[in-house]
Amino acid sequence: MTTPGLNHIIMTISDPARSEPFYRDLLGFETKEDPGSGFYFTVGGVTFFYYKSHQPIEGDRFSEFRIGLDHLSFTATDHASLDALAAKLIKAGVDTKGVERFEPTGNFYIAFRDPDNIQLEYWLP
Repeated sequence: MTTPGLNHIIMTISDPARSEPFYRDLLGFETKEDPGSGFYFTVGGVTFFYYKSHQPIEGDRFSEFRIGLDHLSFTATDHASLDALAAKLIKAGVDTKGVERFEPTGNFYIAFRDPDNIQLEYWLP
């Protein structure tokens, strides 16, 4: 397969009305409502779609220990951006350790989770 890059990602979530404010208001993505009962935003040419599960399993939560997705990592522009998001997440009560350092490479990042427990990361290359 020859490809210039990634086009889109579709994430299955439990409640778009609960998740959209997290991505829009807390993380600052410019979300748009999608007629397919969800929302989306585009970052770096990649569109992220978030749709309500068609066959939800009661009480189900994301786990990176299942086969499939481990986490989504968004690129930070600078260390000040990491510090600002860490402060915003902590103030909003999001479970995070704030800015951490990944010892094998020396990169700084923030790890946190969305309302469905999907693991997210803000990574400074």
